[in-house]
Amino acid sequence: MTRSQRLLASFVINLLLVIGLLIAGKSAHSTGLVADAGHNLTDAMAIMFALVASLLAARPATERKSFGYHRATILAAFANGLVLIAVTVTIVWLAISRLIHPQAVHGLTVTIAASLSLLANVFVVFLLREGSGDLGIRSALVHSLGDALSAGVVAIAGVVTLVTTGPIAMRIDPIASLIVAGFIVFEAFKITGTSVQVLLEGVPSDIDLESVRRCLCSIAGVASVHDLHVWSLSAEQRALSVHLVIESDPLLSETAGLITGVRTTLTKEFSISHATIEIEAQRCGSDLEHP
Repeated sequence: MTRSQRLLASFVINLLLVIGLLIAGKSAHSTGLVADAGHNLTDAMAIMFALVASLLAARPATERKSFGYHRATILAAFANGLVLIAVTVTIVWLAISRLIHPQAVHGLTVTIAASLSLLANVFVVFLLREGSGDLGIRSALVHSLGDALSAGVVAIAGVVTLVTTGPIAMRIDPIASLIVAGFIVFEAFKITGTSVQVLLEGVPSDIDLESVRRCLCSIAGVASVHDLHVWSLSAEQRALSVHLVIESDPLLSETAGLITGVRTTLTKEFSISHATIEIEAQRCGSDLEHP
């Protein structure tokens, strides 16, 4: 299956899960199933965003968008993170309301529905795992992993409801909802934080700028480095711009060879695919203006 086909199949599965869990949750008076439905709804949205974004990212660059549409995947992940936060607030409100005013829950329905949700999300994880290098797809994959875990929690709550009575049986379901909300909010902040870092053109988390500087300075012919910037175009594409001060005054052909070597090193050591390199015989600019 292609990436788009995997995303589409995963979207349909999650959408069906949302409908089924909402129906089961209403009939069983279960906030846990409603929370799981909310989590699956965010999964479906994450997958939809990833699908649309991957199609946009495949579009060629234009004169108005010279880097193409790679940031579409990051925007999708950011939007999805905001949706996750909103869903979490709703689930917490509903769970607290049920803790204050508990209702009897049909444990068998909860157990069966949550178990089916667990199996379905495990299958979705299997579908999405090959495209996890893309941030949008990775966010959808993380959602599905989290939802499989939360479905397991709700299923356990259903079993507890079946075998116990009294206050525990009445409140275990909303408690499970709060646990699910914890899973969701953890994902929300992680995905939103990562996407904001990319949108603000921050240095990728796995790259140390000083290590890049030392690596460039170690290349034969390079005396010093300044105006060094590294950022991400998407989860899979990184860019760099730098000024290299060289030790002598080489010919143009020698400079071209140096630039080729620098780009090869950057790709090999830091997976930086797009590099803008300026060669200087002596440093220009101010140290205060350009680190």
